[in-house]
Amino acid sequence: MSASPQDIAGKRCLYTGETFQEAFRVLGELRHGEAPVPSAANPDQVLLEAHVLLNLLESRNIYTRYPLGIIAVHPAPDTIGLQVESLERATEILFNILPAYGPDGELHGVPGLRITRWHKTAIELHLLGQPARLRLSGLPHRLWRQAEAGTPSKWIDPAEMRLCWRSSPTTYTTVERGRRNMWEDLDDDYTQTIRRGAWLSSGLLRRVALLHTVSNTSVADGYLALDHVALVVRSSHVRGQGPGPHHIVAALLDPAFGLPLRVARFRGDTDESYGADQHFVLRDQAGTAALDLRASTDKTPSRMDDTLWRSISRRLPTRGFTSPETGPLAVLDGVGAP
Repeated sequence: MSASPQDIAGKRCLYTGETFQEAFRVLGELRHGEAPVPSAANPDQVLLEAHVLLNLLESRNIYTRYPLGIIAVHPAPDTIGLQVESLERATEILFNILPAYGPDGELHGVPGLRITRWHKTAIELHLLGQPARLRLSGLPHRLWRQAEAGTPSKWIDPAEMRLCWRSSPTTYTTVERGRRNMWEDLDDDYTQTIRRGAWLSSGLLRRVALLHTVSNTSVADGYLALDHVALVVRSSHVRGQGPGPHHIVAALLDPAFGLPLRVARFRGDTDESYGADQHFVLRDQAGTAALDLRASTDKTPSRMDDTLWRSISRRLPTRGFTSPETGPLAVLDGVGAP
């Protein structure tokens, strides 16, 4: 028996964090055969989303109500929308993705990324000369202005920084052009490896709500491994309160909503009631990318404000992606490591 439109919309909400009404409307507009969580339609969009996710993951020691500060994702083939949780997080995101460089010429952020439109509750960003787009929402117009204005203060010496989106709003700076040329050098092994595996980071960003909808994740961060193939995601989970990280794995392997991955190995006790750390490695068949999910169970982080911790506790899911009867750990049969 095929799933009803209501069931499909409800399932999409788990991946995107959208409201049921949003998911139902979007699914109703999809053409026949389109995926319920669409992939990015062009390589430039894929690369942009991959860089955005890495910047979100690398913002370490920043505790937020929602993992990575993202409440919901709104994916479309030619763009992606991220709904942020607060002004503080919006400022951090803009600081990490808008391009800037200092006297040493080292570029930070995504070269060519510019704020191109201001809306009542959102801003749009584009890559110069490319179709890649990003929409950030969740705050009123004046707070987005405040977030953009607050990014320079996060540099140790703001006066020495060249803020590319302000100094060169319609063209690439020389430093940006040099970095962009590195990404586009298809003869370079590093560039080829990054481009081949970017689909994983893009696909995970489009499903990043799984961290808080199907699992009791309290904190998440990560980085790209030295081989540029494995995306390492480290997460902390609340012991004894709802579903755990294995539900993220089960959701990512869903044939309709997930990603083309398989479990290569895992370590640890898959029953989180024992409090053991869990380590999953998921790979695609072609070996272009790997998701290295390192999950631990923790008590309240000592550096987290009590008010923030209470707000996290209130949004923790009480049940997981699958019921016990369906065997969420069946995906692990036949794999593992001693």
